[in-house]
Amino acid sequence: MGEHDDINLTTPSFFGRHDPHPIWRRLRSEDPVHWTQGRLRHGFWSVTRHADMRFVLSNDTSIFSVQRHGANLPAGPEFEAPEDALFTELTHSGAQLAIMDGQPHTDLRRQFWTFFSPGGVRDLEGMVRRITGNLLADLLEQGSCDFTTDFAGKVPTAVIAAILGIPESHWADLYRWNNMLAAPEDPEFAVGDALATQTAGVANIMRTCIELAASKRGRGGADLLTALTTAEINGRPLTDTEIGFNGLMFFAAGHETTRASMSTGLAEMLADPGQWAYLRDNRQDRDVLRRAGEEFVRYSAPLTHTLRTATEDTAIGGQKIAAGDWVVLWFHGANRDPAVFVDPERFDVTRVKNEHLGFALGKHFCLGTHLARLDMAVMLSAMLEHLEDIEPAGPVEMASSNLFWGIKHLPIRFRAKSGRALREAVA
Repeated sequence: MGEHDDINLTTPSFFGRHDPHPIWRRLRSEDPVHWTQGRLRHGFWSVTRHADMRFVLSNDTSIFSVQRHGANLPAGPEFEAPEDALFTELTHSGAQLAIMDGQPHTDLRRQFWTFFSPGGVRDLEGMVRRITGNLLADLLEQGSCDFTTDFAGKVPTAVIAAILGIPESHWADLYRWNNMLAAPEDPEFAVGDALATQTAGVANIMRTCIELAASKRGRGGADLLTALTTAEINGRPLTDTEIGFNGLMFFAAGHETTRASMSTGLAEMLADPGQWAYLRDNRQDRDVLRRAGEEFVRYSAPLTHTLRTATEDTAIGGQKIAAGDWVVLWFHGANRDPAVFVDPERFDVTRVKNEHLGFALGKHFCLGTHLARLDMAVMLSAMLEHLEDIEPAGPVEMASSNLFWGIKHLPIRFRAKSGRALREAVA
């Protein structure tokens, strides 16, 4: 592996203009636990095999820590020092569920479980169907849209905002600020240089969550922001920073996976219409839709990587790892590992054996997995029922991000049934 590939993996703008999959294929084949320096001052081990990633994720908070240096690579050298970058400072602070080790993580996660448990999510199905139906009905009468921004992004944004208790007047701003956080090097989202862009996105989301939570405190609401005001870590209430940073986490995680997975799934089916036809013919079969959703997640791998820090000397796939070393798990490598998946580079909605790691594994298995699966199943069912003759209406555009890499624009045209009939059906 050459220095050129290392630089590309640590350059978010590369992801917006080029396909990084050849790099992950080379790494997995030639050097599956690869020392990577790239643009960053702090080097790390790139892990790309499924079995090696399972080992790391299964040993969270024992051999590996997410709290010591956060869960993601700095977007660039200017983001590496916590004193210079707000998001880096926060991710090193342990102030959020996703970056906590040990018993505090377990205890805090338990306090939010009812919102995302199988039973809790089943109770949300009616709301998800109403949101999906009303948004799709608006689009049906237009005959075209940007699928990613107008549907794949809007539905899960509305759903997670409703769970959090965030009024609709804030949704568009939060969506934009989240893009500034996730893809600060993308010119479309810039409000200055990359560091200023990400800092503004993070600060605005946190400020909104803190202010809304303060307005709910003591009122006995059933929403997630209210739950944040009553949650505790080690017997004490969450600080405003912890409320804001966890609110940010729930909002971002609540829509990023679904947006990216649905967009990738549709883009691949536009390239292979037979798979769309298969789903249309079997759209009443929940198992078919569930398998399709899992393939959407496997193939898109919305969270490109996660970072862990070794807490002791160990080995991954025969490679010695020293205590204190950073280990970066590239989900795209694992999710297309030929040792685990048949014909892994092929997008296949009929895939039955699909042990992807798109929702991670172990103690940090995605808390919102059941919600993401519900969102995708409902959205896909509505699309299959009401959209016909879908075709591309412009080029697909990818986000400039090596953290949440995915489609940011997917223009489509379609023929559709009446939006009025759909709106009446979900009223």
